[in-house]
Amino acid sequence: METTFVGRHVEIAQVARLMRESRLVTLTGLGGVGKSRLAHRVVEESVAEFPDGLWLVELACLTDPHLLPETVADVMGLADQPARRRAEVLAEWLGPRRSLLVLDTCEHLVEAVASLVDTLLRAAPRLRVLVTGRQPLGAPGEHVYSVPPLPVEDAVALLRERAGLAAPPDGSGGEGGAAELAELCQGLDRIPLAIELAAVQLRTLPPTVLLRRLNDRYHLLTGDGGPVRHGSLRAAMGWSHELCTPAERLLWARLSVFASGFDLEAAEYVCAGGPLPAGQVLEALTGLADKSLLQREEHPTGVRLRMLDTVREFGAEWLSRLGEDSAVRGRHRDHYLRLARRCATEWPGRQVEWYGRIRAERRNLRKVFELCLADPQWSRAGLDLAGTLWFLWVCCGMSREGRHHLETALRADPGPGPERLRALWVCAWVAALQGDLAAARERLDQCRAEDPEGSVTGHVLQVEGMLALLRRDHARAVELLEEAMAWHMAKGGVLSGLLPCHALAALGLLAAGRPAEAVETLSEGQALCEVHGEEWSRAQMEYVFAWAGHVEGEASGALRHARSALASALGFEDLSLSAACVEMIAWAVTEEGDAGGGAWLLGVAQAVRDSLGLPRSGSGIFAPVREQTLTQAVKVLGGAGFDTLFAEGQGSDLGIAVKYALGEKIS
Repeated sequence: METTFVGRHVEIAQVARLMRESRLVTLTGLGGVGKSRLAHRVVEESVAEFPDGLWLVELACLTDPHLLPETVADVMGLADQPARRRAEVLAEWLGPRRSLLVLDTCEHLVEAVASLVDTLLRAAPRLRVLVTGRQPLGAPGEHVYSVPPLPVEDAVALLRERAGLAAPPDGSGGEGGAAELAELCQGLDRIPLAIELAAVQLRTLPPTVLLRRLNDRYHLLTGDGGPVRHGSLRAAMGWSHELCTPAERLLWARLSVFASGFDLEAAEYVCAGGPLPAGQVLEALTGLADKSLLQREEHPTGVRLRMLDTVREFGAEWLSRLGEDSAVRGRHRDHYLRLARRCATEWPGRQVEWYGRIRAERRNLRKVFELCLADPQWSRAGLDLAGTLWFLWVCCGMSREGRHHLETALRADPGPGPERLRALWVCAWVAALQGDLAAARERLDQCRAEDPEGSVTGHVLQVEGMLALLRRDHARAVELLEEAMAWHMAKGGVLSGLLPCHALAALGLLAAGRPAEAVETLSEGQALCEVHGEEWSRAQMEYVFAWAGHVEGEASGALRHARSALASALGFEDLSLSAACVEMIAWAVTEEGDAGGGAWLLGVAQAVRDSLGLPRSGSGIFAPVREQTLTQAVKVLGGAGFDTLFAEGQGSDLGIAVKYALGEKIS
């Protein structure tokens, strides 16, 4: 539930001033003091100062520093890309933009965040960065602002607002005397999170009772002599814990294993058991939400719940005390392994739906990879998961993250087996999509060497055919892909093999000067897509149909098919295919007399390619379309006119550009 923002007027003004004076400002302070809320509020009031972009990246649940640039790029609306120097690519994209990047909760990633921020600030002179964490980054030019507890007046106002207490007209009486409330807030050290948790108790208990219990709770929760981040916050956590029913307490502890949000199905699978049967999980979830320990979020895939980081930490401590840590983490791992396999099974016919659901679980999946690869007994499960999710890495704009997980899993489990073979050919496929042909070839050679029985021969032939296409060896590509298609037809491998081969083979036939055979292959492939409910491969084939129109000089047909392919590609956030479609649309509109629109769209496509780290000239497959469009547009517009419109396209808003490319009205 969204809550109002109370107080902090002085702090907001101070941070805003610092941001005008310094390009890097870090808000520090203990957990629960309100660093994130303050940063959010400052951002809300600073929108007009950053017309070229403002992004908020939450990092509390990110554990792998290698995925930091990927996570930032994802929030910025840039899909996965193959460049190994992702930070430099982000910096180049930001370029001269007057923009703000907010990195929230960074204390566990200090070195990685400091390195990334330094790279971005050096390359993007108009970028400003606002960071929150429990310690400074130590980066060059950093200005640190220590977020203080709330002033007493703000603390009391927050307590009243959250507890639903009316403000007394004389400032002393009412449902809670001002002096008593002020004393309670002082006892809680005026920490916002502690006050919000205490407010739940205040709905049923007077402040005098809470004041008496404050010292008792402090002693109870810190009696082990262990380190304490802050007694008053732990005390407030303890009050909330005591307010919970036994079922809610147990659920709170078990929910701490989730890396981010979760749905009811996940909570029931992971957290049910023993004294908490599955049928009581929903009731306990409702109770935790009512006590402000869970936050409810509306998501396109349905209702999701999440815990604040500090609440999760408290639950994790209790889970460890209960001795259930290993068992519950194991169920968390098992749930997401099961979910991935179910998604792979149900991928036909429900692709966009499953893509949205799995993407919402990215942080939980990352945690599963981390757990599997940290335990030798589960390294094979990590390898299985990396291969099972091939459709995410290949179809859904997540190639860089997929490559990372595949390579890590292959190193962790070098033993032979079907899971390793699948991970090898999937990794080769992803590397080829990224333009890393040498790595793709290396993985294919490994796959052949480790597969004496030829159990994945069709997939090896398929990727080899793709490599031949990228090298413009069209005749060899067609030969390899036709062999792969025959193998997949015999083995029944449709989704990951037969249908992608249809699109690639048709592209090779077109490039080899055999358009009639290409159209026949596409028609057969699209009929299979209809049977199997395959949307992604259909989009690929729609693009190749557009390419056929290009080859035959039929601009209107190419435009129609390219727009159909683009609409589908955007549903999967497949920006590589999207860029190719935009370039094809640029050619078509240029052929139809709109050279200015063609030049502008080429700039749009180039910006997408740059964000993906792809070669500026395009791949061996797509380069001819781009080159022909460029030549024709320059002929009509002149070099200077083309350069101006191309540059405007590069700097345009992607959403507006997509509407234009799809032929929609732009308001």
